[in-house]
Amino acid sequence: MQKISEKIKQKLNLLPVSPGVYIMKNASGDIIYIGKAKVLRNRVRSYFTGTPSDPKTKEMVSKIIDLDYILTGIEDQALELEANLIKKHKPKYNIALKDDRRKPFIKITIKEPFPQVFVTRELKKDGSKYFGPYTDTKAMKKTMRILEWIFPIRTCTRNIPDGEPVFKRPCMNFQLGKCSAPCVGNISIEGYKKYVTALIHFINGRNGDVIRDFTLRMKECADKHNFEEAAKFRDKIANIQKLNRSKNMFFTDEKNRDVIGVYQEGSRAAVAVLKILSGKLLNKEIYSLDNTDGTTLSQIMEAFLKQYYSSKLNELPFRIFLQIEPEDLKTINKWLKNKLMIPQKGDNKALISIAKENAFNFVEEEKLKYLRKSNRTIFPIKELKDKLNLKKLPRKMICIDISTIQGTDTVSSLVFFENGKPKKKNYRHFIMETVNGLDDFASMEETMRRYLKKIEENEKPDLIVIDGGKGQLSKSYNILKEMKIEDIEMISLAKRIEEVFLPGIKSSIILPRNSSALRVLVKIRDEAHRFAINFHRKRRKKRTLTSELDSISGVGEQTKFSLLKKFGSIDNIGNSSIKELMTIKGIGEKSAKLILEYLSKK
Repeated sequence: MQKISEKIKQKLNLLPVSPGVYIMKNASGDIIYIGKAKVLRNRVRSYFTGTPSDPKTKEMVSKIIDLDYILTGIEDQALELEANLIKKHKPKYNIALKDDRRKPFIKITIKEPFPQVFVTRELKKDGSKYFGPYTDTKAMKKTMRILEWIFPIRTCTRNIPDGEPVFKRPCMNFQLGKCSAPCVGNISIEGYKKYVTALIHFINGRNGDVIRDFTLRMKECADKHNFEEAAKFRDKIANIQKLNRSKNMFFTDEKNRDVIGVYQEGSRAAVAVLKILSGKLLNKEIYSLDNTDGTTLSQIMEAFLKQYYSSKLNELPFRIFLQIEPEDLKTINKWLKNKLMIPQKGDNKALISIAKENAFNFVEEEKLKYLRKSNRTIFPIKELKDKLNLKKLPRKMICIDISTIQGTDTVSSLVFFENGKPKKKNYRHFIMETVNGLDDFASMEETMRRYLKKIEENEKPDLIVIDGGKGQLSKSYNILKEMKIEDIEMISLAKRIEEVFLPGIKSSIILPRNSSALRVLVKIRDEAHRFAINFHRKRRKKRTLTSELDSISGVGEQTKFSLLKKFGSIDNIGNSSIKELMTIKGIGEKSAKLILEYLSKK
C-alpha cells in the first residue's frame, strides 16, 4: 500500500461518488497529473491502494502531496474538461501532444474587409481561419502556388482600411492574374469575399460547391456578353477538375473522414491523421507525443482523441477510423457523437495501415534527426533500410558466427553494432551445451535461444545478420517464429558474391560493391568471424596447455590455471626459473623442480 499523508487521507474520505476531474499536485503546488472519472471516489482511491501497474505511475503517486477535483454533471463533460485542462497546464505525467507551431498552417485573415491568405507557423487568437498543420510542406506550397491562379486573393500585407482603395496602381500579381487588386478598388468587398468563401470550401474539400458556384458565375458573365471574364471562370473550373483527378478518391459519397494511426517505440510515439475531405485524401497531420513511457497504444489513442477533438466538436467528420480501441471507448465514442470505428478488413483497414506507416516513418525520422545531432554515422544503415525494404531503421544489429575445427571445441560468438559501429561491451561468447560434434544449424539455434531469452529490452536488436545462404536463413528464422518474436528482422549474407537473402523471398538482392549498406554488412560479418576465431584459438591453446600439465604429479586445476594466467604458454613455463615458479601459490621447490624436469624432456 502506498504511504500517504494525513491531508490526502482526509480528502480521500470526502471524495464524492460523482463524475468529475481530479487534479494531483506535488509539494510545490504544481499540477503533475489530471484525470477524469465516472466515480471520483473509486478512481482516485485506486492510486493509493495496491501496487502501481508501471514505474511511471509509481513515481507519480510518490510525489502527490495534495489533490483537488471539479465535479461535472455527466461523464462527457468531465472528459472535455480534462482535455482542456491538460492543454492549459501541461502536467508532467499526462500524455500530451507536442506543440505544433513549427508546422505550417494556411492562414486567412477573415476579419479584414479584404482578407489575405498566406502560410504561417504561428497560431494566434486573432479571429483568422487556420488550416493545418501540414506535414508535407513542399506539397502544401505547391498546392498554394496553383491556388493563386484559381482564387485571386491577395498575399500582400498592404493595409486597406474599411475596404477603401488607398493605392493608385496594383502590384505585379494583378498583371499576372493572381490577385483581384482590391487595393485599387478593382473588386467590391462582396465579390472578393465570394473568392474567399470558395477558397475555404476548396481547402475543406468541398470542391463540388466551388465548381457549382464558378459555373453559375461563368453563365452570368456569358449572359452579360462578358466572354473574357466567363473564360476565366471556365479555366478555373478546368484547373480545379485537374486537381481533383490528381487526388486519390477513396469514398464516392464525398463525406469527410479522419483516419488515425499510432506508433510507439520506447519513449517516442507519434499519431498520424489522414484527412479525407469530400472522399479524397487531401492532407496528412502528424503529432508527436510526450510522456509515453510505460503507456499502451490504447492509452495513447485515448489521450490523443481527447486533446485533438476537444476544440473540434462542432466540426467532426462523418466517421473517424481508428487503428486501435482507446481506453474507455464507450465514453469517448459517445462524446464524439458515435463517430468512432475500428475497421477489421477491406479498404478502411488498408487506410489504417497507411496512417500507421506514416506515424512509424515520423518516429524513424525523429530518430535520424537525433542521430545526426549526435554526429553518428547513420547513412549506411539508412541505405540498408531503404535497399532491403526493412520495416524499421536497423540501428542495433547483431551477427552470430559458429567456429569449430574437426567437430571439437564448437563455440559461437555474437557481435553487436549500433548505428553502424561496433559496441564491444555487448559482444558475447557461447560454449555449446547441447550440441555434440559438427552441427552448425543446431549451434546457431542454441546460440539464438540463449541470447534472446536473456536479452534486455534496451539491447534488443532491430536486425539479425546470418552468415550464410537461404538454408541458414530459413532455419534461423524458424527460431524467431517459434519464440513468437515479431519485432526483430533477419537477413543472411552469402559469401560467394555477397548476396543478401530475406525470409520468404526466393531471389537474392545484390547490393552494389560501392554501397555503404553492403560495407556495413560485410564489416559486421567479418567482425563476428574474427571474434569467433580468436575465442576458439584461446580455448584450444588453453586445452593444449592444460593437457601438457595434466601429466605432472601434484599439479591441480587451480595451479594449472595460475600457471596459464602468469606465463601464457608451455615454452614460457619451461624457460622460467624455480624461484619464478615458486611465486605461484601452491608450488613449492619440489613441485617447481618436477615441472621443469618434465618440460625439459618434452
